Amino acid sequence: VDTYHTTFGIRSIAYSADKGFRLNGEEFLMKGACMHHDNGLLGAVAFRDAEFRRVRRMKENGYNAIRTSHNPPSEAFLNACDSLGMLVIDESFDHWVKPKRPNDYSNYFEEWHIRDIQAMVYRDRNHPSVVMWSFGNEVQERADPDGIEIGKALAAAIREVDNTRPVTQAVCGFWDNPGKEWDDSEGAFSMLDIGGYNYQYEQYESDHRKHPERIMYGSESVPQHAWENWEKVKRLPYVIGDFVWTGMDYIGESGIGHTRLVDKGAKDEGNFLKPWPWYISWCGDLDILGNKKPQSYYRDVIWGESKLELMVSMPQPDGMESRISYWGWYDELNHWNWEGYEEEAMQVRVYSSYPEVKLELNGVELGQANISRQDKYIAQFRVPYQAGELRAIGMEDGKEVESIVLKTAGPATQLALYPEERDLTAHPNALAFIQVEALDNDSLLRADSEDAVQVKVSGPARLLAAGNASPLHQGSFTDRMFHLFRGRGMVIIRSTGQSGTIEVEVDSDKLESARITLEAL
Repeated sequence: VDTYHTTFGIRSIAYSADKGFRLNGEEFLMKGACMHHDNGLLGAVAFRDAEFRRVRRMKENGYNAIRTSHNPPSEAFLNACDSLGMLVIDESFDHWVKPKRPNDYSNYFEEWHIRDIQAMVYRDRNHPSVVMWSFGNEVQERADPDGIEIGKALAAAIREVDNTRPVTQAVCGFWDNPGKEWDDSEGAFSMLDIGGYNYQYEQYESDHRKHPERIMYGSESVPQHAWENWEKVKRLPYVIGDFVWTGMDYIGESGIGHTRLVDKGAKDEGNFLKPWPWYISWCGDLDILGNKKPQSYYRDVIWGESKLELMVSMPQPDGMESRISYWGWYDELNHWNWEGYEEEAMQVRVYSSYPEVKLELNGVELGQANISRQDKYIAQFRVPYQAGELRAIGMEDGKEVESIVLKTAGPATQLALYPEERDLTAHPNALAFIQVEALDNDSLLRADSEDAVQVKVSGPARLLAAGNASPLHQGSFTDRMFHLFRGRGMVIIRSTGQSGTIEVEVDSDKLESARITLEAL
């Protein structure tokens, strides 16, 4: 007798153009992120603890849905989504017969696509987190007669195994099919229950007039259009969510989210990719360590996770201006350490849903600004730099309600270690993630530190990876030495399987060392 044990969940989903997506009978707007398979410093390996951490990080930052772009995820990832309450669009293929790279899956598609898509659905159909099956992303032949037939066959193969979830694919503009117009995409949508739109939020309302029964979502969008995309989701019931490209930085597509300095007024289109030593995408709302980048703070405000955030743009040389790539974000940081720029005007951006904000520097008011939806919850100020405290204040009816402060840190004098968990399981695949920071004497982060750090691990664990979030190559992640980036880094250790006390120490030539103990139980 065969016995099979599985974890499952009970939930209901429903979807329609007039009521949107409903989870357990209630309206659910998908605050989504596209995510590649890799785990930052760990590369492509899918440790359970790393997969749970990745999903937990997204949940902590307001996301409630993930599109697994563009491959079936690990079982550990789906287990984490089940456990933590994260919806999933489970996606299979990034191409069909026509290749995107010489050695990609197109070499095997014709023989294997039906068996592989059904294997994915068989494996994943007991996961309640999965609410859509996707069989393609920006597939070149999506609207060709042959491609439409392939799409129909894939949709039928999915429904044969599981007809309880909608079928989708991600459809983009015809940059890869010169001569075709957006209306030619109708065939690609014809076999779908819900239509995925890559970077096409401007088409929602016109497509709804032509196809009032169509349900839509932003299967990919960019941070600089976060406001526009989310306004459509909130206002249009047939648009059920928005999935930013991407939720977290990933290895590959190097530098697609870069910023660059150019001569003012110059005609500069930039490049899609950045050359070596760039090695990660740099387009994520979170960096590869799982920490927030500036666009994530803005998203917090438009999603209602926060009402007030404060950012400072990087200084620009005279005659130069900063331009962002299509997937990029403004070159700004949330610190007030700009030595060498005293009295120079810094551009300060306040993200806020308060109707009015006030800015102060060292207790002196610099100005106030009214903020409306027309401003996209952004107020801008020009502030001559002086060390001290920069304070943004959110106001309602003329009264101060909330404030946020950026304080100038002194010179970095010490290292600090912040373990995300104090205990780990005495299992060979158990991991512990430890944040490393450079601090001043008052324990303030010194956000421009790039000090070299040495790692030592003793006890029943070993160093698995160490590094920082920089988009530029930094050496092997398995080395015991790494540099901080913007004052931070990370150490990841792996249990040997034995119980006992683990000691982790970091030291530097210039900074006081730090030491912590963990318990493997």
